[in-house]
Amino acid sequence: MTTTSKQALKTHFGFDNFRSKLQEDVVKAVLKGDRDVFVCMPTGAGKSLCYQLPAVLAEGITLVISPLIALIQDQVDRLKSLNIPACSINSKLPVGERRLILADLGSSSPKLKMLYITPEMVASPTFQPCLTGLCSRGLLSYLAVDEAHCVSQWGHDFRPDYLKLGELRGRLPGVPCLALTATAPKNVQEDIVQSLRLRSPLSFVSPVFRSNLYYDVIFRELLPNPYNHLYAFIQQALALDKGSNGQGCGIVYCRTREGCETVAHQLTKLGVLAKPYHAGLKAGDRTEAQNEWMQGKVLVIVATISFGMGVDKANVRFVAHWNLAKSLASYYQESGRAGRDGLPSSCRTYYSPKDKEQINFLIRQEVARKQAKRGSEKQTDKTAITDFDAMVSYCAQECCRHATISKFFGDKMPNCAGACDYCRNPKVVRAQLERAATLSTKTEAQSKGPTGPFGFQPGLYEGGKKGYGFERYDEGDASSEDDGSNRKKEFSDLFKRQMNMRKVADSQREVFVPPDADCPLREASSQRIPRLTIKAREHCLCLLQEALYGHQGAEDSFHSLHCLLCL
Repeated sequence: MTTTSKQALKTHFGFDNFRSKLQEDVVKAVLKGDRDVFVCMPTGAGKSLCYQLPAVLAEGITLVISPLIALIQDQVDRLKSLNIPACSINSKLPVGERRLILADLGSSSPKLKMLYITPEMVASPTFQPCLTGLCSRGLLSYLAVDEAHCVSQWGHDFRPDYLKLGELRGRLPGVPCLALTATAPKNVQEDIVQSLRLRSPLSFVSPVFRSNLYYDVIFRELLPNPYNHLYAFIQQALALDKGSNGQGCGIVYCRTREGCETVAHQLTKLGVLAKPYHAGLKAGDRTEAQNEWMQGKVLVIVATISFGMGVDKANVRFVAHWNLAKSLASYYQESGRAGRDGLPSSCRTYYSPKDKEQINFLIRQEVARKQAKRGSEKQTDKTAITDFDAMVSYCAQECCRHATISKFFGDKMPNCAGACDYCRNPKVVRAQLERAATLSTKTEAQSKGPTGPFGFQPGLYEGGKKGYGFERYDEGDASSEDDGSNRKKEFSDLFKRQMNMRKVADSQREVFVPPDADCPLREASSQRIPRLTIKAREHCLCLLQEALYGHQGAEDSFHSLHCLLCL
């Protein structure tokens, strides 16, 4: 590294050192500029710096292609906070701002260092003259393609407009190209190189295993009260943040918009401040929910997968999937938003066979629709089905969770060392599978009524048009759904009450005094239990939870936990 680049790392980004040697090697390769570069690093490994630092040092402008306006805005806001000239041209930009940006780009010496655009904007007639002008004047320093897995039809987030970027790369023969992604199995990596027409690229690929993430799976149908169970998990996960800087927080992913509303309402009612985030909300409400979560005013955001891309929040202590992710690659990417600061964090999936059947039906229905539209089958049509099957296998087999993920991405088996439920206690995982199998047999014997293809039961799919969780991009019109106004008002009132209670509690916070060793712990209202404060009850509850988590085979233990949580 040259002295100039080391100074830039500290001066512009505030870092004394690179996050890893791999990150430093990528920056060196990009700065050298004689070959294209492909980067595959896990979430939180510092991919953005790999093009942002070279962009700051370059004379011209770095063009960054990114799939989502929300992601772009997060990046631009962060760069501006560091006083690095960056902006975006997108469909939501006011005409006046667009005119100023285009004027700067058309000048002989633009002030901008980074220009973020979506792949759709690249091909638009309004942007083409600007791009041609930059190229003809030699002002384009680098082309960076973020979330590059979107270019592959084998990937979990294929975007047709990404395919056009290969043509763009062909028009920029002298401009180094950098492609970056966090989720790319071997076949997707090869597709990225070919589709983007990367020239003899240097590849930098790090293993997907992250030792600070603890993965587990809970079968939701076996729980007497799933919402109480989720609440207990959140309490336990946020306790991991003791001793770290800043308050921890978490994300709960739901498949449907209605699911987001319900889970957020239930958690808030139980005492954990939570807000929903999905494309059915007004843009202002979504922005408010995200900002309050980012600022720590709200501990939990309950979202469809349209949330989280590019959110740079280091202290996410847990990511819980209330429903199955649509693929193992998606799940790895979404769960990877936990623990970006390297501290212990939890990743949990609440598995439901009923949920599995619904998603399986919807995926196959979507595949059939695409085949009917083009009148032929493609080999890649099977990708969505096989990727979802991999997600189901991850949940329903006796195997190390980290090993399953690593194998999917073509990595060697990692040293889990107890960083998943199976490696920590395989007997508990086996017992859960056996109980689930027994419950499934009973349910099948009791169920009656006609079923359609793929186990479709009409009653299970009511309200599906309200968004079934595959809404990957939150740029659409969300003003059409207002049928839940009463429920939203009820939730809003509840949320305000909880916020007020929290303010009072913060101002009158009692000192924690543990109960005496011989405390009889009778009913909670007893006056004969000495110094049994609310904090003391929470302390005892945590001890009981720890004991019960090691004995999930006892059905009455779950009922005991349920009863205690209801105190």
